[in-house]
Amino acid sequence: MKMIRLIMYLLISMLILTGCWDRYELEDRANILALAIDLAEGDDEAEVTHREGDFPGGKKGVLYKVTAQVALPGKIKLGPEGGGGEGSEKTAWLLETYGHTIKDAMSNLQQQLAEKLYLGHLQIIVVSDEVAKKGVSDISEFFKRDYEVRRTAWMAINKKDAAKVLRTAPPLETVPALYLGDTLDNAVRFGKLPREYLGDFWVDVSDKGIDPILPGIKVINNDRILIDGLAFFRGEKMMGLTSPIEIGAFMDMKEKDSGGYPFSVSLDDKSVYVIQGQERSSKIKVNIENGTPSATIDVKIDANLEEAIDVTVSGDKIKQIEKAANKKMEEVSSELLKQLQEQGSDVLGLGARVRAKFGTYWDEEVKTDEVWSEIYKDMKVKVTFDYSIRRTGMNWE
Repeated sequence: MKMIRLIMYLLISMLILTGCWDRYELEDRANILALAIDLAEGDDEAEVTHREGDFPGGKKGVLYKVTAQVALPGKIKLGPEGGGGEGSEKTAWLLETYGHTIKDAMSNLQQQLAEKLYLGHLQIIVVSDEVAKKGVSDISEFFKRDYEVRRTAWMAINKKDAAKVLRTAPPLETVPALYLGDTLDNAVRFGKLPREYLGDFWVDVSDKGIDPILPGIKVINNDRILIDGLAFFRGEKMMGLTSPIEIGAFMDMKEKDSGGYPFSVSLDDKSVYVIQGQERSSKIKVNIENGTPSATIDVKIDANLEEAIDVTVSGDKIKQIEKAANKKMEEVSSELLKQLQEQGSDVLGLGARVRAKFGTYWDEEVKTDEVWSEIYKDMKVKVTFDYSIRRTGMNWE
């Protein structure tokens, strides 16, 4: 019995003391922090997953240029170094590769490195608008299957050269990818951008009656990025890009987070008032009459008066300012809706609401997103705003 107990003890100890047999040390991994995806302009095909000119599936005419920002182990500092580009060169390594698909490109990249590629720390994927307009289904296919990729990573759209974003070198951050991710995270926190991570994008793509959005970004002076609007999609194909003020209109209508965009109104040729939204609420109602769907969107916003140029503020003026604010935002929202409907992009999810409330109509008349897109183009949507200015600051006469 003692021998049996000893053998059992040794067997159990072997299970406990085996350690991490499949571990990778930090120095043995190529930690990719950011990826940029562009269309390749030349014939830079590499033959790792296929023979020359023999890529299957008719993909020979499509070639991606993938730029990866790889962290250098032990080089990332806890504080800023200053000097912009110098700091980023010390902490990150930019590598370019090419492929007919993202996996093809990543295989080509792995062929160049001794360390194993690791996507667990991926912060942001930047896609050029040229790629996005052709469709991002191939890109999503790879990242959805890779279990290392976090669903809280960002995917953003940049005009023309996505790789340029990864060369952005802010003086206050030694790792550009972390700066890019923090910029978008803080924009959400400040109410300047809806929370649309990579995982949210995939959910909207797969859900019926709603189309996804992604943040649009633009490089400024090679040391920071501008949130340039919202890229709106029809399925997984980008259809257009809004202006920055239309981000606020979209968030107002969909009641995305608190806060809002500041905007200016005028009551005459000389006075200028700048209003900042603080709290918002919206009610979206859908209806079907005689087989035709329609919707109303009522938005209520509590706002502050931030500036009043060349004029004094009084109680009578407040009502006029609120009325002017309602009119302006109704015009901005109506123009945005017109643009979205022309492209058949239902980013407000009106189709999902019709499907939820009028299931029989959807099952009999709509059935698919393609049919809904055509119905949505002719759908009557009315938007109303109700601004209430709660605070005007200390300057009052």
